[in-house]
Amino acid sequence: MKKNMYNKNGFAMVYIMLILSAIILASSLSISSIGILSAKRMQRYTQSAEVRMLAMHCGESILLLVRNNSALLTATTTMIQGTGSCAYTVNGTAPNKVINITAIKYNLYKRLQITISRFAPTILASWIETK
Repeated sequence: MKKNMYNKNGFAMVYIMLILSAIILASSLSISSIGILSAKRMQRYTQSAEVRMLAMHCGESILLLVRNNSALLTATTTMIQGTGSCAYTVNGTAPNKVINITAIKYNLYKRLQITISRFAPTILASWIETK
């Protein structure tokens, strides 16, 4: 009888260890998947910020072109900037021109709209981020 009682205690201990191991394993997997998702989210946020900076850089480049020669600002053009690219279109007549910029990088798009209301002696422009 004593031998049978010890066997039951041994099986109970094995079951308890299996259940605790399963709980610890599930907790570890949950924590690691949260870490992976957080890293992916941070990478996407960083890439989005890079695309936004690319769009702003393209806007600044276009305004420099306009400052040097406002006649250049009449068409649809694509600019390559590093690993990304920008396309812009110009609408309106001088001095009121609207420039729509689309920056593309990492398969992400960022759109800006620049409204120019004065060319000389300095350029007066407003910026807006569009969807």
